[in-house]
Amino acid sequence: MIMTIAIAAFFIVVIMFIIDASRDQVITSQISTYLQPFAAETIVKHNYSAKPKMVWNTITKLSDYNFWFPGVLRVLPVVQTDRYVHKYSFEQFDCAPGAAIRIRPFSLSPAFRGQITSVEDQKQFALKMRFNPFHKETVVFNLAPSPEGTEVTCRRTSRGLFSWMTLWGFTTSKSKILDNLGYFIPEEVVEDDQNQSAEQASGPQYSREAIIARAVQAGLDGNMDLVHAIPDKPTRGMAKAMLVQSKRKGNVMPDHLVKALSEEPVEGSPAAPAPTESSGGGLPSFSNPEDLFAFVVNKALDGDDEPINAITDKPTRGKAKAMMVKIKRGSVDRPAMPEVSAAPEAAPAVEAPTSSGEESEEDMIARLVDAGVNGNMDEINALDDRVIRGKIKAAIVKAKRAKG
Repeated sequence: MIMTIAIAAFFIVVIMFIIDASRDQVITSQISTYLQPFAAETIVKHNYSAKPKMVWNTITKLSDYNFWFPGVLRVLPVVQTDRYVHKYSFEQFDCAPGAAIRIRPFSLSPAFRGQITSVEDQKQFALKMRFNPFHKETVVFNLAPSPEGTEVTCRRTSRGLFSWMTLWGFTTSKSKILDNLGYFIPEEVVEDDQNQSAEQASGPQYSREAIIARAVQAGLDGNMDLVHAIPDKPTRGMAKAMLVQSKRKGNVMPDHLVKALSEEPVEGSPAAPAPTESSGGGLPSFSNPEDLFAFVVNKALDGDDEPINAITDKPTRGKAKAMMVKIKRGSVDRPAMPEVSAAPEAAPAVEAPTSSGEESEEDMIARLVDAGVNGNMDEINALDDRVIRGKIKAAIVKAKRAKG
């Protein structure tokens, strides 16, 4: 009798999974599933543009699992203490193998016991989690460095008569576990402070609530560019959190965000134009481009940004800024200051491209995607336009997935 029920449940789950998988899903992770009698496994892989330490800190923060882990209402520590407040806080919790936790699922069931089984700093984090009296899973997060930053693999396995529950709702919610996690990983953005402040001061200005509302609306439509383009980190974090909440409610935005969409923008003060040769800051003429890079980088490191901003050719200016970032990080040495003639020529070393030879945005994106696939990310990281930079990085990830 038990075997008959198990076989019937197995075929029902397979049929439901096929129907569920045939729906249109917006998933940016690599996913795979395995199902056999009395055993099931799901694998989700995702690349993040962040260092392993940042990803590790987010994964090991158990108090935030209710925001991004599907099916978890809350994770509580199990600590031996007389103080009531410490029973619901992770301040006294030792995140080590063997440590016990309590998992409260999205159901009428009580909290179930769980356990941390493996902790390898910035490499592996494993837990045993129970979501109902019949179903228990082993969840393993593996971290590995990648050209884009960090590759995370989430492997969920279960065994037993009810192991098929691991696949229940996989394509609708469980497969997006690492997509949700990405909203809470801090982004690494290297920006010139002067350009960033000018960017914020120019153009129409919205309130924080209106910015969040427009970003959430675009995110629900599958466009994350507006979310990633928010310069203020707290505002960007709030937008990502509201996006997750809206998706959990069936892609329905809260009422206060819907009202904020009708807000009219207020024109901000115009940003000061970047200095050019016409303002008296003409660049000396160099026969060797390396001498030009050394000259403008040394000036910028000494506090004078006028020469580097005077370069009108965007790729050349991007390479110079990338070199300056490398020097500040300590990965390369500061170049020697080239000799400059006392009377520089009127014509700058780098001339603006003519209208016939100007590089279009599509050509620039195609060129930088090829460079990124080959491992050269310097010019991409030095781009001022965050939207274009995000498109290029997304195209690089897609190209690498297609190769292999």
